[in-house]
Amino acid sequence: MNTPHTTGLQERRWLARSVHAWKKSCAVAAFVALAGCAGAPPQTSAPIDSAWLLSGQALLGEPLNAAELPEDDILGLAPEMRTYLTSIAPHASPQQRLQALIRGFQDQEFTVHYQADRTLSASETYRQQEGNCMAFTVMMVAMARELGADAYFNQVEVPPVWGHEESQTFVVYRHINMVSESHRGRRVVDFNLEAYDPIYDQRKISDTEAFAQYYSNRGLELMQQEKMPEAFRYLRKALELKPGNADLWANLGALYSRNQRFTAAEQSYLQALQLKSSHTIAMSNLERLYRTQQQVELADFYAKKARFHRERNPYYLYYQARNAYEHGDYKSAQKQLKRALWQYEDDHRFHFLMGLASYRLGEMDDSREHFFQAFHLADNPSAQSVYMRKLESMGLGSGGNSTGQSTRQGIGAGAGIRVIEPDEFLR
Repeated sequence: MNTPHTTGLQERRWLARSVHAWKKSCAVAAFVALAGCAGAPPQTSAPIDSAWLLSGQALLGEPLNAAELPEDDILGLAPEMRTYLTSIAPHASPQQRLQALIRGFQDQEFTVHYQADRTLSASETYRQQEGNCMAFTVMMVAMARELGADAYFNQVEVPPVWGHEESQTFVVYRHINMVSESHRGRRVVDFNLEAYDPIYDQRKISDTEAFAQYYSNRGLELMQQEKMPEAFRYLRKALELKPGNADLWANLGALYSRNQRFTAAEQSYLQALQLKSSHTIAMSNLERLYRTQQQVELADFYAKKARFHRERNPYYLYYQARNAYEHGDYKSAQKQLKRALWQYEDDHRFHFLMGLASYRLGEMDDSREHFFQAFHLADNPSAQSVYMRKLESMGLGSGGNSTGQSTRQGIGAGAGIRVIEPDEFLR
C-alpha cells in the first residue's frame, strides 16, 4: 500500500540516480577544465629537504639531537591512580568495573574540568583534574586497560571549522574519544563538548597515531606560550611517529612561519601538499606566506586552489549552513545545503538539517521529504535516535511531526562525560 513516504519513491530514486550520473559527468568536465587552467605553480620551488626541516637547524641554529626528543609517559598510571582503581568493584568483571568507573565520573565522585589548551598525560590529567578531550581520553584509556577492559582511541571525523575572524581560514581539528568493546557491542566515552556529535563518522586509530596527535597538540600549545625550541621538539616527535601525516607537516610549517623562518615554512607546507594534494590548510598558509613576501602570482595561485577545494567541499557548505541555521538565517542555511547536496546527496546530516530549515520556512512537503531521506540514509539506531529526540525537543514528536517519527538534540550542552552504551549502536 502506498503511503506519503513511499508514493513515487521508485521514481525519485531513478531520478536521483540519473541526476547523480549527470552531475558526475559535469564534475569530471569541471576537473579537466580546472587542471587545464590551474596547472603547476607559476614558479618552481626549491626541492623539499625533509631532513633539513626535521633537523630544526633553521629554528635552533644547529641540528636537533634525537636524544632531546620528548618521551612522555602518556598512558602511565600514578600510584594513587592504581590505588583508586583497585577499590572499584574489585570482584566484578572488567566491563562491570569500567561501568562502575564511568558511573563515578557521572556522579561527580571524580571530576575533570575542560581546558582546551591542556593536552596532558594520563597521570597529569588525574592529578590536575583538568584537560582537553585528548587528555581526558588518554586518562580513560589507561584506566580502562588497567581494569582489564578492552579500550582504544577513536577518532571522530568532526566537520571542518572555518574561523569567524577570518572567513577564508580553514581550521581542521581532530576529536578523540575512547571506545571499549565487549560481547554486548561498543561503549563510547567522550568528554561531552559542543563540537561532538555521535552521528559523525568515526574510526579506530592506533596508539601510535593517537600519540602523534598528542605530541602535535602539545607542540602547538607550547608555540602559543612562545616556547619555540620545546614546541619544535614536540612537533618533531609527532612526525617521528607519523611522518606521512600531512596535518603534522602543516603544523610544523606554522611553527616555522611563526618564527619567520619562511623558507622552512614554505617547504613544510609543500611537503604537506605532496602527501595530500587537497590539504587546504597548507594552501591557505602558503597564500598568506607568499602574500607577505609580495609574491603575488604565487599567492593568487594558492588562494585560487584553496577556494576551489573549499567551495566544492560539501562539509564546508554544511558547516556554513549549520552556522546560519543556529543564527536563525534559515534561507541562507537552505541555500548552502542545496549546494552541499548537489556535491554529495548521500549524507543523512545534510538532509536532516535541510528538513529543519524547510520546516522553519513553512515548506512542509520539502521538510517531510528531507526528514524521510535522513532516516533512510542514517540506517542505524544511534543516528535515528539522535534525530528522533531533536524533533521531540521541537514539539514534533510522534503525534505531530511530518515524518511520523521523533528525534533528539545530538550536540552536547557543555563539558562533562557522555557515554553511549552498546545497545545504542548497530555494529
